[in-house]
Amino acid sequence: MALTPADPGAGAAVGARLAGRRSGRLVGWLVAFILAAGATFVVLWLVTPGDGTQVPPRTRAWTGDGVLVQAAPDSPLGDGDLVTAIDGVPLGGADGGWWSPARRPGDRLDYQVVRDGQTRAVPVTLRRTQVADRLVQAWGTILFVVLLFGVVAYLYARRPGPATGGLLVLGSGLLSSDLAIELGVSAMDARGDSVLWLYVFLTQVVYVMGWAGLAAFVVLFPRPWSLLARHRWLLWAVCAAPVGMVVVWALAALPGVGLTQWVGRVIAGETFISIAVLGLGIVLAMVRYLTATDPIGRQQLKWLAGGAFVSGTLALVVWFLPELVFGESLLPAAWLGFSGLPLLAGLTVAVLRYRLFDVDRIISRTLAYGLLTLLLGGGYAAVVLGFGQLFDHDSSLVVAAATLAMAALFQPARRRVQAAVDRRFNRHHYDTTQTVAAFSARLREQVDLDTLSAELLTVAEQTMQPTQMSLWLRPQPGRLAVPLDRTSGG
Repeated sequence: MALTPADPGAGAAVGARLAGRRSGRLVGWLVAFILAAGATFVVLWLVTPGDGTQVPPRTRAWTGDGVLVQAAPDSPLGDGDLVTAIDGVPLGGADGGWWSPARRPGDRLDYQVVRDGQTRAVPVTLRRTQVADRLVQAWGTILFVVLLFGVVAYLYARRPGPATGGLLVLGSGLLSSDLAIELGVSAMDARGDSVLWLYVFLTQVVYVMGWAGLAAFVVLFPRPWSLLARHRWLLWAVCAAPVGMVVVWALAALPGVGLTQWVGRVIAGETFISIAVLGLGIVLAMVRYLTATDPIGRQQLKWLAGGAFVSGTLALVVWFLPELVFGESLLPAAWLGFSGLPLLAGLTVAVLRYRLFDVDRIISRTLAYGLLTLLLGGGYAAVVLGFGQLFDHDSSLVVAAATLAMAALFQPARRRVQAAVDRRFNRHHYDTTQTVAAFSARLREQVDLDTLSAELLTVAEQTMQPTQMSLWLRPQPGRLAVPLDRTSGG
């Protein structure tokens, strides 16, 4: 009996499928755990009485002396109060407690606060907190993270795999951590109850876990990075290193500090790690785009980059820059989540490959019509303002003349601007158009069928770049039908 060796290709395919199933189960359990932790926090937050305050998730709010609070209008505490002790138990300092007994609504506590540089005692009665009030204040951000999770869950259902699994971890991590951030913790929770510890876990560990999922998506999409084939441990390092760094930092910050100061140090370390992971993801995405040779993969990365660019530009122009320059954003801060919608659109197109190659046309048309609007709008304003000063008594005639002039210039200006944009930003489309136009001109002059056939194959190769081409001509009496074949050398 002769034995034949097993097909190595089939074995590799089976191993890849088994590895994919294991990674799918791991992603499923991880996402379920993250969502369960977020749901548990919401339930604990609802059943735990509060004092009408919220401690911001910023380092300066968690100090060695206590916590700085933001207070509700009907709270006996005020915005900016520094709560240093509750019922004689100091919040800051190494001698403070790390766990507090449970309280009930209606319990009366004595808060020691520092207000306007003076220390005073403020009696506070605990009460039930309303989750709707907190969520309504940040409805834009909540809506964005819910949409993000819905989109990535749909993408994972349509294209299951390690890359979309990383997106699913990102969506669930941001959803659970953002709910915890928006609901927040009160000064009473800062004494060390279960709400505080789950809050720290969600806003620090789970939040970084979500960004680690994004980094995994970057190195796996649209195809696994070539380095991962030689060093598989790199993927685990990308996923686990950020979370491990947060845990190590939290343990290193323990000695010699109280609970509130420790939370402030953890927040500072987590902020630095999150920025580093996000920056690393951006750099890896740029490297992968610049080194990608697959045209489909480049288009997918281009959709991602385009969506991220539009979202970042919207957030910068509409919210962050006006807030920095004028002290007030153009739209309410609650609407900030809408700036992420272009990113979701680009992500969906990139993963599903729907109308993938339309991105060049979209970019070209956007730039062309944007420049055209600036040119015609500037010209209209110059004509109306300039001639309006000369013919002040008949300004309506100037407006009508300027409108007619801009309408007449629209089509010629659009063609010139579009051609200029295509030459600079959509060179392939421009070269293709020029090649087809030149072939059309020669077609009217050339009569030899063999020459036309060869030129037609050349034009198709230059414009569409196929791997192989065949041209079949209908046979004529007295002439044999010989198909013309050509294989592209690229």
